[in-house]
Amino acid sequence: MLKYRFENFGGIVASEDPPFLAFVDRDYMRELGCGESPLWANADTSIGRLSAPTEVHFAVTNTCSAGCAHCYMDGGRPDEGELDTAALKRALDVLADLKVFHVAMGGGELFERPDWLEIAEYARSVGLVPNLTTSGRGFTPEIAQKLKIFGQVNVSVDGVGAYAEVFRGQGMFVIADRALDILIQAGVSTGINCVIGRRNFEGIPQLFEYARTKRLKEIEFLRFKPSGRGKTTYFKECTTYEQNRTLAPLLARLSAQYQITAKIDCSFVPMLCYHKPPVDTLEAIATYGCEAGNVLLGIRSNGRVSGCSFLECSGGSVFDLPQILGEEGAFQTLTTWTERAPEPCRSCAYLNICKGGCHGVAEFLTGDPDQPDPDCPFVVEYQRDKELQIVQRSQILLRTIEPVS
Repeated sequence: MLKYRFENFGGIVASEDPPFLAFVDRDYMRELGCGESPLWANADTSIGRLSAPTEVHFAVTNTCSAGCAHCYMDGGRPDEGELDTAALKRALDVLADLKVFHVAMGGGELFERPDWLEIAEYARSVGLVPNLTTSGRGFTPEIAQKLKIFGQVNVSVDGVGAYAEVFRGQGMFVIADRALDILIQAGVSTGINCVIGRRNFEGIPQLFEYARTKRLKEIEFLRFKPSGRGKTTYFKECTTYEQNRTLAPLLARLSAQYQITAKIDCSFVPMLCYHKPPVDTLEAIATYGCEAGNVLLGIRSNGRVSGCSFLECSGGSVFDLPQILGEEGAFQTLTTWTERAPEPCRSCAYLNICKGGCHGVAEFLTGDPDQPDPDCPFVVEYQRDKELQIVQRSQILLRTIEPVS
C-alpha cells in the first residue's frame, strides 16, 4: 500500500513492500492520482523545511536492565513523567495526524513496558510503521511471532568474540545471538545495529562474517556519541581520525564481499563524504547528514521533543508538535545551519548533504553546536593546516627579528 504526504516541492511517497521512501515532484504526485495541494500555490519547488518529519525516534520507555556503558539515553530507571498507555497513544495520534511515516521505537528497552504490543498495534492502526531496536532480552518464539507487527527489528550487536562486550555487559552477546535466531526462524525482517567506537573498530570484518552465517542482509553502523552515559567515556571510546578516514572504503569492500548491505547513521556521513563520491549520486540515493529538526525528531518517554535523540530536548512536548512545527523559527538553529556555516564547511562541496556533521558531537567538544563536527576528517585536516600555518608564520617572524651578531 502506497502512502503519501504533500510538500511544497511535490510530496513524499512511501511503501513497505517493497520498502522505500521517496521525495517526488508535483507532476509525479499528479500521475499517482494524489490530486492537488494548497502547498503548491507557492512557485518554490526546492526541498527545504518539511511540513513534518518523516521519521521519529521515540524512546517509549527509559526503563532498561541491561546497563550498557555507552547508552545514549542513560537508560535504567523510568523518566520522570513517563507517558502511560493512554498518553502514549495520544502522542502517536499526533504523529499520525502530521503524516509521519515511521516511528523507531526504542528506549530503554521496549519489552520492559508491559503494554509494548498494544502500543505497537496502535501505531499500526493509525497508519504509522513501527520499527524496533532491541537488546533481545527475554525473546521467545511466541514473542517473535508478535514482532511481525514491526516493519523492521534490529538487534544490538557491537561485535563478536573479543569485541562482543566492549560496550555491553557480560552475557549480552549470547542473548542477542539467540534473539536473532528466533527472529529469523519466525520470518521477522531482521538486522543488526552496531555502535562503532575505537576499541571495536577492528572487529568489523568479523561482524560481517557473523551476519553472513545468520543469513542477514543488513547491518547498520552507528557512531559512538557523547550522549547519555557516552559522555563520560567519549574521549576514550570515540573513533580515531585514522578510523574515520578508513571507515567508508572498509564498509564498501566488506559489503561487496559478503553481499550484506552496510548502512551508516547520519553522523558518519562526513566520513563518507571524505572520499569524495559524486554529489549527484549521493543526492539520488537520498544520502543526508544532520537533518535534526526536519526529516528527523527525537522524543523521550516523557514526551519531551528534541531535534534528534542525541541533542538536548527543546523544551517542547509531543502534544504541542503541530503548533511547534507551524512556527517559523521551529528548530531554526538546526535547519538553517548551512546558511551560516563556517569554514571548512562553507567551501565544502558536500555542505548541503552533510550539513556540518553531528552537531551533538560539536556541542560536546566545543561547547557550540553551530561549529562543524570536530571529528570530520576534512575538519581535522583543516585545523591541522591552520595550526601549521601559524607555526610557519611564527618561525618566519622570529627569523626576521633575530639580532644580528
